Amino acid sequence: MARFYVYQFGRGLVVDIQSNLLDTLHTRVVVPLVPESEAKRAAERLNPRFEIDGTTYVMMTEFLAAVPVARLGIHITILSHRSDEITAATDFLFQGF
Repeated sequence: MARFYVYQFGRGLVVDIQSNLLDTLHTRVVVPLVPESEAKRAAERLNPRFEIDGTTYVMMTEFLAAVPVARLGIHITILSHRSDEITAATDFLFQGF
């Protein structure tokens, strides 16, 4: 498990936002990635967009959750090159700036 990895989760995708320093936990904090066509009222700072395999996804930060590591599916891609935007979205959720 690694921060900013995207995993299959059920029928959708999630991005792992948990610090790698906490790899011994049996859960990971993840945020759902929803196809742009299904996202409702996305806010630019709170809900950054990413292109994955030709589809634009919206990070639904307000729906973050802890899930058991065992429930995460296959690793799809990594978004570490967009880490600043992902971190800014979570900061905005918790800090308001």
